[in-house]
Amino acid sequence: MFDHAYGSYMKHAYPADELMPLSCRGRVRGVEPNRGDIDDALGKFSLTLIDTLDTLVVLNKLDEFEDAVQKVVLDVQLDNDVVVSVFETNIRVLGGLLGGHVMADMLKAQGTRMQWYKDELLHLAQDLGYRLLPAFNTTSGLPYPRVNLRYGVRSPNSRTGTELDTCTACAGTMILEFAALSRLTQETIFEDAARRALDVLWEKRQRGSDLVGTVINIHSGDWVRKDSGVGAGIDSYYEYLMKAYILLGDDTYLERFNTHYVAIMRYISQPPLLLNVHMHNPTVSIRSWMDSLLAFFPGLQVLWGDLKPAIETHEMLYQVTKQHKFLPEAFTPDFAVYWAQHPLRPEFAESTYFLYKATRDPYYLQVGKSIVESLNQHARVACGFAAVQDVRTGRHEDRMDSFFLAEMFKYLYLLFTEKCDLPLDIDDYIFTTEAHLLPLSLSTARPPCPRNMTEKIFARSCPSAQILFPNNPTFTRTIRDAHKQLLQLGTEHLTLVRGMELPLQEVRLEPLEILRSMGLALTPLGERGMRFPNSLHRLFSLKFITELAEAPFPEQQGISPLAVQVISLPFLGRMVLTAGPAQFGMDLTKQEHGVKGSLAMSNPYLACSSLANPEEVQGKIVLAHRGECLFAAKARNLQAAGATGVIFIDNSEGSCSEDMVLFQMVGDGSTSEIVIPLVFLFQKEGQVLLDALVQYRNVDVLLVIKTLRLEEKPKKINPQILKRRMIASSFPWCWERMQGFLWTRPLRS
Repeated sequence: MFDHAYGSYMKHAYPADELMPLSCRGRVRGVEPNRGDIDDALGKFSLTLIDTLDTLVVLNKLDEFEDAVQKVVLDVQLDNDVVVSVFETNIRVLGGLLGGHVMADMLKAQGTRMQWYKDELLHLAQDLGYRLLPAFNTTSGLPYPRVNLRYGVRSPNSRTGTELDTCTACAGTMILEFAALSRLTQETIFEDAARRALDVLWEKRQRGSDLVGTVINIHSGDWVRKDSGVGAGIDSYYEYLMKAYILLGDDTYLERFNTHYVAIMRYISQPPLLLNVHMHNPTVSIRSWMDSLLAFFPGLQVLWGDLKPAIETHEMLYQVTKQHKFLPEAFTPDFAVYWAQHPLRPEFAESTYFLYKATRDPYYLQVGKSIVESLNQHARVACGFAAVQDVRTGRHEDRMDSFFLAEMFKYLYLLFTEKCDLPLDIDDYIFTTEAHLLPLSLSTARPPCPRNMTEKIFARSCPSAQILFPNNPTFTRTIRDAHKQLLQLGTEHLTLVRGMELPLQEVRLEPLEILRSMGLALTPLGERGMRFPNSLHRLFSLKFITELAEAPFPEQQGISPLAVQVISLPFLGRMVLTAGPAQFGMDLTKQEHGVKGSLAMSNPYLACSSLANPEEVQGKIVLAHRGECLFAAKARNLQAAGATGVIFIDNSEGSCSEDMVLFQMVGDGSTSEIVIPLVFLFQKEGQVLLDALVQYRNVDVLLVIKTLRLEEKPKKINPQILKRRMIASSFPWCWERMQGFLWTRPLRS
């Protein structure tokens, strides 16, 4: 499988950054249609080759590795006038160069290969590190989300530096690569910059809950988005706190992770689910779905040694994959698809590997086998492996991200391979979030911290099966069996029970009845409850019971549904289409009368690049198609062209609001400049608008919160006058001439 993917890239795409597996050609930024922020990972530096370097060594493809290193040294240029994501460039390119250097250095030390190597990859990594450093030039120390590889940030030619905020993971996922670069080059500036960013995030945590938000202002340090979870936007911040302790031996990182972890398990973890909460009010879940990036978290829990919730959450994720072949980009607690894409993400395979390494339970080999079979049956194409645009239909997307080679094959190969068959001792390394290998020996590159306890906790490898986990082959099965009801979640409700113990007087029953009326159940703990000398006191288990069922109405899911109401002739407000909101742009729930406008079509329809018809969309509410790039990128292009609002139409054939779960469109972490209203229609509802625009040309709509929309039943009008209006609307060329007659004269035979 790896040979097919890597060979296709080298044959059809190199030296481009990525392979387009359906087109059998490379994706070159600026040549292919713009995909918005997704393309910020592409920097014209042969991304996939660099990201794959240490995977070649793990898979024992040492000839290919030596050839790949030579290509990188001879061909890769970093002095490119291109704006890239600081986060993606750090984890993929800087991490890839460092992982490649570590592998080359190891092979050279063995004396049989790479004798010509003189730290060329490390020099490239140092060059890249200096090109990323200008992003940290902020008053807070939090980095800008983007940087120009040639011109840095905020210079006249940089085309960046105006951003106001960044995601928590974007700012908090630098320490492993930057610290490794510092310790390998003896240049402390990199580690110091990454450490300062982590210090800011720690100081800005919500002190009451010890949680962090998703998006933060890089200048003031104020939280822009205050939803808190372990998935997209935050995920690798927590991961890097834990792994920075393992790699660098600094107790500070472990203490911070422990504080956050207690908060996560108190507020976010509802085994087997991981839900998002408000960081200032963490007892309230703020969305009814989970994103696929949280699939890394069971693996992180294994590293920390908390095996039971890791098994529970992983089993839930496995049931989702069994139902949909892959893990959808987002899904609801009853396993329904929320966002249908699957860009070949490796996080579920990562957690499967860690659980197998910790438990040696062959069950996880079967899970790995199912991943392999799904990839071969549903993602493999003639030129590599293609991302799945919709897990429900199996439709492909012309995309094979570099992380597929860097992570997926590495974790799957390690899952099935015996340690003795590897060309390195995998226990001597820590995985970055992109699965690049950094040596644990870096912890001794500086004097150890005064309270460094690494050797006391971990026995050589992380995770340490010798110390952390019970030697009981039935342990994992017992935990999984307790969640067998997950198999029926597609049609039944899931009841979650979270318990605590507290002493209650048994003299009166009124308190118990009151608690039952509040949905709290109490169960005597038998003899174990006799802890008090007074026989009138016993210990009860107080169980908080929460039912998570598919909400019949979006209002019950915390989403305020919007409406697109057609108010022009011949509809006159009687056509009302249910629409989804956006987490950015104008808040229509605060617009008393909504936003009115005439419809126009975006050209190009995908709106992923500058519009070719700005004069037609000026002052109009514009229809645009979903796909290819992010909603935020489309919104910027349409707003720049003068649109007063946007209606995005789903690209999934046959989707409609009656069958699908309404969702909120999310931004990209830097959407404060988008001020126009944005709504989302599923395909069937969107087609109604498209048909109306074709038939009547002039179509006026009202974007409004659904509960405040205009009356669906307008005032009674003389049916003959209404008939004349409808006739006139079919002949717009004579409408103005007829208008006065129609509204003021009685109709004659």
